[in-house]
Amino acid sequence: MRAALLAVVACLAACTDTTLGNDTAFRRLVEGFSSYDECIANGSPNQPCYQTLTLCSSGSVLMDLDNHQQEGSYQLDGDSAVLAKFTTATILFDLDTATSSQLPGKPWERVEPTFYGCNNQ
Repeated sequence: MRAALLAVVACLAACTDTTLGNDTAFRRLVEGFSSYDECIANGSPNQPCYQTLTLCSSGSVLMDLDNHQQEGSYQLDGDSAVLAKFTTATILFDLDTATSSQLPGKPWERVEPTFYGCNNQ
């Protein structure tokens, strides 16, 4: 009986998670670059060639679209979507397809290791 109760409690805790269990990062090239090799060879610190979206396991979200990082918070919205809230916008990001209608442009790709700032949170 006790084991069954512990299993139910563990399931409830997992089923009600509102953040991802691991830091998860996505990036995409900006217009004008066709590959990451080209990006590395021709990009500059003042004009980055890719954008990032990082979902930290702590519930914070970091987004850098135009060499200006924005910080906010997020919650899972169902099994595969993230609702990210920033001071200037709210973004719904689909984890399965790595897309968001609020962030049109080139495709996003998941990247590892995550090195876009979660450790500083």
